[in-house]
Amino acid sequence: MLIKPLPLLNFFVAVVMFSIGLRTRGGEFLNILRDHALFARTLLANCILIPAIGLLLVRSFPLNPDATIGILLLAAIPGTPIALQFTRMAKTRLAFAAAMTVVLSLVSIAMTPLAIEAMPQTARRTERPVLILMVNITLYIVLPLCAGVWAARRAPKIAPRLVLPLSLLATVAFLFLMWETRLVRRQAFNAIRGGGTVLAMFLLLLLSMLIGWMVGGPDRETRRILATSSGMRSVIVVLYVARFCFPDTNVFMIPIVYLSLMVPTNLLFHLAFTGWYRLRPAEGT
Repeated sequence: MLIKPLPLLNFFVAVVMFSIGLRTRGGEFLNILRDHALFARTLLANCILIPAIGLLLVRSFPLNPDATIGILLLAAIPGTPIALQFTRMAKTRLAFAAAMTVVLSLVSIAMTPLAIEAMPQTARRTERPVLILMVNITLYIVLPLCAGVWAARRAPKIAPRLVLPLSLLATVAFLFLMWETRLVRRQAFNAIRGGGTVLAMFLLLLLSMLIGWMVGGPDRETRRILATSSGMRSVIVVLYVARFCFPDTNVFMIPIVYLSLMVPTNLLFHLAFTGWYRLRPAEGT
């Protein structure tokens, strides 16, 4: 590999969050936080409904222990910043897309130790995944977003000119990330085939997106963002947990395969969403 995937992902996230900060104001984030009903539905979906679906799926398919653990972790831990590649397309709700990335990433801090404690006794108890998660959220999500908001206030004429180059840079970084991980994802897919593992993960993805869409309320851009944010589970955090809490197992392969499923699925979803609403007259819903 020319560049390791994790630094490339962190670079992508930082660029996107900085770019979003350039196009939004601090007051917009405060207005979003005041929508208590929407936030309550989002937390309900991601912390209770989707984990419950994960539990139902692992009981419905003849999965091996590693696949069971991996799927349960994916269902329990929300908030992947990879969703930014798609949610940032929702230009009319850009601040909401950024807020969902921050909020669900923070929620994952609480859900990660709970998920580990709920796992079988084979789990090795360690705080390292949570500590790494907290550092990454601060360095690559919160600080770049705040820096973008600050830069937009300090240089209001220059900031808009930076948006397009940064958007192109983020897209190139994301595409390169997908290219660099192609062999690893293919190997993981071949390793876990059988027993309905891939089908169970695909159902988790589709049902999570459906729940996100349903809790999004009447605004179609909000539904679009929540469908993606809810469906794209925190594969990076699950990889951390697999590495530190389930060593010498194949649990780490489950989030790698889920990444292979959630990226093309969300790409098709957003293309279909955009095409459908372009053919329809402008509506409130």
